[in-house]
Amino acid sequence: MPERMRPATIYDVAKRAGVSHQSVSRVLREVPGIREDTIERVRKALAELDYRPSVVARELANSKRARLGVVGYESFEASTAKVLKGIDEVARREGYTLEIVSVDPLGDVDEIARRLDAINAMDVAGLLATSPTQPVRDALERSVFRMPVHLDQRTEEDEAGRSRAAALVVGHLLELGHRRIAHVGGPRAWDSARHRHDAWAGLLAEHGVPPQPVQTGDWSARSGYEAGLRLDLDGVTAVFVANDRMALGVLRALAERGVRVPDDVSVAGIDDIPEAGYFQPPLTTVHIDFEGTGRAAAESLIAMIRDPDAEPVPQGERTLAVRASTGPVRD
Repeated sequence: MPERMRPATIYDVAKRAGVSHQSVSRVLREVPGIREDTIERVRKALAELDYRPSVVARELANSKRARLGVVGYESFEASTAKVLKGIDEVARREGYTLEIVSVDPLGDVDEIARRLDAINAMDVAGLLATSPTQPVRDALERSVFRMPVHLDQRTEEDEAGRSRAAALVVGHLLELGHRRIAHVGGPRAWDSARHRHDAWAGLLAEHGVPPQPVQTGDWSARSGYEAGLRLDLDGVTAVFVANDRMALGVLRALAERGVRVPDDVSVAGIDDIPEAGYFQPPLTTVHIDFEGTGRAAAESLIAMIRDPDAEPVPQGERTLAVRASTGPVRD
């Protein structure tokens, strides 16, 4: 709806008042302990925007016919489907159906924004986006939504702000004595690829280990294979690959180059796809519960719809699956 026609939301009020939407919610519920200047700014914004609490929205959140908007990503990665499966599981349990708007995660920001704008025309209680890319985040920031939005960026980062999965892999390789660890990363526009690269570089720096060659791919086995052919392996004893499918391509490239895994070079990935245990050799990787990630994201959004002050639902830990593709440094 045009800005002048649609009713104001607490997010509009928060923007006008220069406070968080949680603060607006607290003022509306007359929660004690709020600073007087905050109350005054919020009340002024409420009056200027002619804000009216939406009984319909509250009923919608508890209705068996309620719907959730979900940003879906056009990707060949099976993990995307697993995340959506987890989201759908929670949505069905809580009486919601899904409206999925599919976007190219690396596409044009204007086009992504146009697709996201369609969500405002839908009668949805909230919007969920997981594992975002820079173009998706830019488009989300450009849009003004009529409903709560949960942008789940916790899938990668630990409390130190680095990839939990990458920290497990690099830590494992360091424990095995590797000090020359190369990296095959994903597309830098993906937050997960950037987090994994930064964790690799940061952990090497913390251990006084010099950085090694970096190649990038597009998450596919083909791109991993091409990156593996390009890698400068002079002195390298291990390769950390940002996902398992690219690791499959790296393993083939190393085999064609006459490099033995793990005798000459260890290789490790992230995701623990079902085929990882059947690579040659079986791949050391980090298991990620993608369905659990989707469930936690959906539960966080539904909690936000019911209470803007709700804390995000905790996600499960990543676990390292050690297999035959990694071993100690050999003399």
